[in-house]
Amino acid sequence: MQKLPEFGTDLALQATFRLVVLNESSSKFSTLADANGKSVMLEPFDFPGMNVVNQGADKPLLIIDSSHGGTSSVFLVVPGLDGRNETISLESQSYNGCYVYSGMSSIAGGKLSCKSGSDASFNQATSFVAQKGLSQYNPISFVAKGANRNFLLEPLFSFRDEHYTVYFNIQG
Repeated sequence: MQKLPEFGTDLALQATFRLVVLNESSSKFSTLADANGKSVMLEPFDFPGMNVVNQGADKPLLIIDSSHGGTSSVFLVVPGLDGRNETISLESQSYNGCYVYSGMSSIAGGKLSCKSGSDASFNQATSFVAQKGLSQYNPISFVAKGANRNFLLEPLFSFRDEHYTVYFNIQG
């Protein structure tokens, strides 16, 4: 829910979400118009098995285990409220008229905010560009199930700004 990060960085992992389409045999869309009107859940790329959920109007969004989300994790894809062709907005199914709101000034990230009139800044903050994710699942990536959350394991060479140190044991 921040400005677009560079491809290959760990921020790209945090900025990529998978739209999990409910009650559909395929979650792939040939065009953006195909997504409109679909009920979806948002799965953060770096938190497999988790979903974005709302806590109600003007409260921050949370990431919780997908088995506990209920209707608070379901959003309806609608054309972007900013009126641009390449954007979508995500309306809460449990709170009609309330949308995922990114508000660039918000330090905590996104929240659920309700529309109250025709406010251009609100329309812009609730409109997102839907495109191919900044991060993609590597063919040899896999999910490791942990006690409290799942972890996406990826090859080390797929990242540019790693926050780890690799040690090699070179003995002759």
